[in-house]
Amino acid sequence: MAIAQLGLEGVFEEQAIPLPMRRAGMAEWHGDHVRILDRRVLPLTERYVDCYAAADVAVAIKDMVIQGAYSISIAAGYGLALSAPDNSDAGSLSSLQADAEHLIATRPTGLALKRMMLACLNTASEAIDLGKNIREELVALVNQGASALARQGYETGKYACDQIADGASILTHCFPDRSFVYLLLETARRKKSLSVICSETRPYLQGARLSALCSHFIGFPTRVITDGMGGFLMRDGQIDVFITAADRVCMDGTVCNKIGTYQYALAAHANNVPYYTLRQSGPDRESKSEADIKVEYRDGEEIVQFSGVRTAPLGVEGLYPAFDIVPPDLVSRIVTDRGVYSPSRIREYVHTPPSVRDTVV
Repeated sequence: MAIAQLGLEGVFEEQAIPLPMRRAGMAEWHGDHVRILDRRVLPLTERYVDCYAAADVAVAIKDMVIQGAYSISIAAGYGLALSAPDNSDAGSLSSLQADAEHLIATRPTGLALKRMMLACLNTASEAIDLGKNIREELVALVNQGASALARQGYETGKYACDQIADGASILTHCFPDRSFVYLLLETARRKKSLSVICSETRPYLQGARLSALCSHFIGFPTRVITDGMGGFLMRDGQIDVFITAADRVCMDGTVCNKIGTYQYALAAHANNVPYYTLRQSGPDRESKSEADIKVEYRDGEEIVQFSGVRTAPLGVEGLYPAFDIVPPDLVSRIVTDRGVYSPSRIREYVHTPPSVRDTVV
């Protein structure tokens, strides 16, 4: 997908974008199917999964073919468009609603997916009222959403770069998605030096496979550690900043991110290492506090095996809460497309115009 389609014309040359971020949301609309870049096999293989129905996209989301709250929302939007008629048939709305509910159920913790489905259903209803082509209207909506997300990620990356000192060593957990990539690209553009340590992030190794791929591709010294090593490295003075994305940020500054984030946030707090959360769209207005977060528990079989090979004795079960909740007092700053906020003031994001570029609020 061209940079123009990402809404980033003139920002970076297409060849500067690492493989995982070349496409908006890692999902492409192909008229009769949705093509999704399979994150599970990167970096060794570039493979795509073609989905011809909303149910296929739901399986791809559930099976972790595509990951990340915003990326999933784009794939799901295109998936719902597959269910839409190529006309203004009012009778299709009930089946669209059913498919939307199916897609929402695939990943209950992040809210971007739910928002996209609600926006798609509203757009479908309006298309029916106006006699417009439902599928075309849905595809246009998702295209617009992908472009907006890319632009948000780019602005967030620039703000994050402002916070990172020249020569810093940063620790990441999981894959902080496009905001992290734009942070790295902006850091390289400013000719600042940086070294990156990526926790491997069991069980899908997003840190080892995706975060490490991006930082290495762009040219920064990159090392991978197991998920239990970050605390030691912080205590030993080898980490200057801890950075993650967030699947949800509550209005009180609570952060929800990949499981393992809480223990790193605790270690960072204990060792005076700042923890920055990249959250390009700001807080989730529907979530006042962690009481509003439903943490997804995934199949425990994903924990007791690796690459299809069982690593635990037969009869032993796995337990897999997929997300962590980090209280606001452990978060130093939340970096958004509208500026950098302390957790206690993140709610001010909703009143900050996108054009305002205050450094810290």
